[in-house]
Parts: sequence; C-alpha cells; structure tokens
Amino acid sequence: MFDRELIENRAMTEQACAFHPPYPEQIGDFLTGKQVRTGAQVLPDGSVTFCVYAPRVQKAMVRLTAFADVEVLLERNEEGIFTGTLPYEYRLRGPQDVEFWLDGQPYLHPQMPAHYRTFKLVNFVEIPDEESAMILLRDVPHGQVVREVYFSRAMNSWERCLVYLPPQYRQGGAYPVLYLQHGATENENEWVYMGKMPYILDNLLADGRAVPFIVVMNDGMQRAPGEGMVDFATFERMLLEDCMPFIEKNYRVLADKAHRAMAGLSMGSMQTSVVGLTHPERFDYLGLFSGFMRLGEGQSVNFADWPHLAALARDPGYIRDNYRLFFRAMGDCDRFYAAFVEDSEQLELLGSDKLPGYVARTYVGMTHDWGAFRRGLRDFAQLIFR
Repeated sequence: MFDRELIENRAMTEQACAFHPPYPEQIGDFLTGKQVRTGAQVLPDGSVTFCVYAPRVQKAMVRLTAFADVEVLLERNEEGIFTGTLPYEYRLRGPQDVEFWLDGQPYLHPQMPAHYRTFKLVNFVEIPDEESAMILLRDVPHGQVVREVYFSRAMNSWERCLVYLPPQYRQGGAYPVLYLQHGATENENEWVYMGKMPYILDNLLADGRAVPFIVVMNDGMQRAPGEGMVDFATFERMLLEDCMPFIEKNYRVLADKAHRAMAGLSMGSMQTSVVGLTHPERFDYLGLFSGFMRLGEGQSVNFADWPHLAALARDPGYIRDNYRLFFRAMGDCDRFYAAFVEDSEQLELLGSDKLPGYVARTYVGMTHDWGAFRRGLRDFAQLIFR
C-alpha cells in the first residue's frame, strides 16, 4: 500500500490546463444526468483502473507508450462504459504516457491529464514512485513561474520563455541562472508541468539542499527554414544573443560564467552538449539528463569527428579547465543507454571521468521518461552554484 500523498497530492494530479483534478464525466443531461468517474484512478496498491464512456464503440484498450508489452483490454457494460485495471509493476513507476484505442482508433481522453509531447496532447498517469516525494507540494515557501515574451533576431519573431524565480527572489539580491531545456517534440511548458521543476526546487531549497537560482526555459524546437531536428545553430543564437541578454537586462541575475548553468533532457541534453561545450566562456555547469554528448547509436563514437567534442579529444583536461561541473545521468533501461555507455567509455579513454567536476549517475530500472528526468534535475540542482 502506498502513502496517500504519493497518489493524491496536488502535485500528482495537476496538469497544464487545470490545478484541480478532473471532475466526473457527465453522461446525459447536464442537470439530471449520471456522473461517472472516467479516466484513470490510481488505487492504494499502485494499480490503475481506466474507464472510458463510449457507447458506440465495441472494443477499447489502453497502452503505456513506453512499454510495448503493457496493454489493458477494457470490458464494456450495457451502458457503454469500458473499464479495466492495470496491476502495479515496479518497472512502470512514475509518470507514464497513456494511449486509448477505441475500435482501433487513437483517442485523447478528455477526463485525463494531458501534456504536450510528440507535437500533440498526450494523456498520462502518475503511477506511485517511492522517490516522488521530491515533487510533492509541501508547506514550504514557493517560488513563482513567470511568462516572458521577447523578440528574437535569430528567429525574426516573438518568442516565449518561462522563468522560475526562487522564493528568496522576493527578498532582493542577485541570483545565478540555469538555462533548462526540454526534449524533442515537446515545448517550454514541460519542465513545469511534467518535470515538476518548481516543486523539486522549492523542496530542495526548503531542506537546505540547494542554493537559490533562477531557471529559464525556452522552446528548443525552434528552427530556421531548412534546419532539421538536430540543427541547433538558430537555437544557439536565440539563446545566447536574444534570450540571455533579455534575462540579464530584466532580472536580478549574476551575469557571468561562474553563475550560469545549462542543462536539458534528451534533445535538450544534446543542445547542452553543443552549446555548452562550444562556449566554455559562458557556462560553468553543464547537465545532461537521459541524454547525449553526440547523436547516439549508429553514429561515430570518436569525439574528434564531432565539432563540439573535438576540443575534448585534443585536450583531456578540457572539462577540468573549463567547467566546475559536467553532469551526466541516464536510466539503465533507457532505450538510448548503449549510447550513454559508449560516451562513458570515450571519456574514460581520455581520462575525463577522473577529473574534478565530472559526475555520472545511473538510475536503476528507469527508462527514457519523466521519472528519470526528474531525478536528473534533483541531483544536478544540488551540485550547482556551490
């Protein structure tokens, strides 16, 4: 049986479009119809009961997108209400994307939380995870998230970033800044609503396990015409030439290398590698969560073949001489873990893994999902700006 907080805490039930959990679905007339708790209900033993009202449908099922072997066939009653229960499995813990299929067609459940991934809204459910205490909404001082718009000359358009201000910001003073990036097909909202970044940092600060800093989140999917998914030239210009000057003009920040960090998950970690390792004069702290120093399997493992890694191949002391922290972390069940190991082996050949400031973490049993990404941020946040 799981602690009720790991199931019902508001941090577990909020989503981008609502702070409160979804209300029951109204079937029939609004005033006199029947209310049914459709969507997903997490039970005390960690199992999840799924329910969908679809009277014209004959077959309904649910899949967890991260696990090809996990699906639940839903049973239909005479009213057209389908239900089924996913038993708890330790490997499934944490936030999991959910796909509903009705008569073979994908269905976005309106009564379930959703987030933006794969360029569209996707349902998800929070399956109890013993380490989710790090994201719980607690009675501690809370920071705030501010929406900012700025004009990007790199994009020749208006752009938006989200800015987390620690609770200490209200008291005055200047603060370090972490530029934090999301993964491919996502956007700048994800670290707030799926990563639960504000709650993680609020809790770390309240417990004295981190120093206060500002976090800036940009849309890393921005591309100039003709650029592909892994061309980061325009994003790099947008970040360094447009966003950073805007932040340093409008917020009380410590605007020097020693007080700047960059980190990201998956694609965001590759952006961190490219931008951060190319500009050691800008950042003292780099964090790669479930991510890459290069594109991964099927690509050259020789750092000398990558422009942003060539300096490491030439100078084994590059990390030591330019960064206070170079942090890498990934779950050992991540589909990209082989590439993570290959990068580790290259760093070992260079002796970089023995240098001060190099930290690597492996999260046992974790996949390429928000459970691992949250752990990466939690661990990284405790090491920066010390």
